[in-house]
Amino acid sequence: MSTKINVNVIAENFIGQANGVYTAFLETVEGLKQRPDLNVSVNGSWKNADCVHAHSIGMGYLLQTLRYKKKCIVTAHVVPDSFMGSLVFSEWWRPIAKWYLRLCFNRASLVIAVSPTVKVELEKIGVTTPIHVLCNAVNRSKFKPDFETRIALRTRYKLQQSDFVVVCVGQVQPRKGIYDFLETARKLPQVQFVWVGGRPFGRLTADYEKLSKAVENAPSNVLFTGIVDFNDMPGYYAMADVFFMPSYQENFAFATIEASSVRLPLVLRDNPEYPDTLFTHYLKGKTADDFAKVIHQLHTDQAYFSQWQTQSDSLASKYQLTAHVDQLVAFYKSRLK
Repeated sequence: MSTKINVNVIAENFIGQANGVYTAFLETVEGLKQRPDLNVSVNGSWKNADCVHAHSIGMGYLLQTLRYKKKCIVTAHVVPDSFMGSLVFSEWWRPIAKWYLRLCFNRASLVIAVSPTVKVELEKIGVTTPIHVLCNAVNRSKFKPDFETRIALRTRYKLQQSDFVVVCVGQVQPRKGIYDFLETARKLPQVQFVWVGGRPFGRLTADYEKLSKAVENAPSNVLFTGIVDFNDMPGYYAMADVFFMPSYQENFAFATIEASSVRLPLVLRDNPEYPDTLFTHYLKGKTADDFAKVIHQLHTDQAYFSQWQTQSDSLASKYQLTAHVDQLVAFYKSRLK
């Protein structure tokens, strides 16, 4: 073994590119490559690796763990409930997903859970491999306020520079709260709403026909950008004033951390998993009326808006990429013993 640790970071093609798993994979690789004590390969040879860090759990991963299990660390981005309200017939094949996730995570020597909630859920389904919690992190030198890009993107989408812009980032699906997003927009016609993301799974998306009609009949103050390349994402946060995501379930709401790094006040659904990772740094509601009331106050009360900008900045400071990578390297070294 060389003086450097040879790490192979893998993400199989099936995970796609328009989701938080892929974003976490890209950010991890970027952070690891800055370390002088690592040689980092992406989807490279398992044979030459001292440690393998998987972000996906497809058949390729399973086949390799038959021989290299002691080398394998896997980040758990999903639990069975992640599929509910995301894909068609998810309630039918949830038991199969539960069995498969248990099998895959038990094939690793260490599981990294992206939140305390994920760790609890994995233990519930019978994962016996040691599980450590390490939340995803954000590169604050990339995700930051950018006035020039803000102007350019607003011009591109024919938005006024004076518009109060509320953005959501995520796939267009029921689990993400798209219907409440649209209803909130109807209640606030003076505010511009932007949904960044699409439906990469096409007709496999839950509620596909209903969603299509909802998007077609969206109020005039709602803009759908479709899928955006990850490299362009910092600008879409910089274009906005507030981040609003009425999602019903998140394992680790990665987009909230990206938004907080750009100092956008966070308006989220009152989900039970959030306090463990977002603490008290977000505004919450349960209905479109709740969300509209909070967003209206952010729009009209400058002191209130500034207060929640500061809260977002405090949250982002807890999830900086360098600290995340330091902990990953400690995990890698533990596999060498």
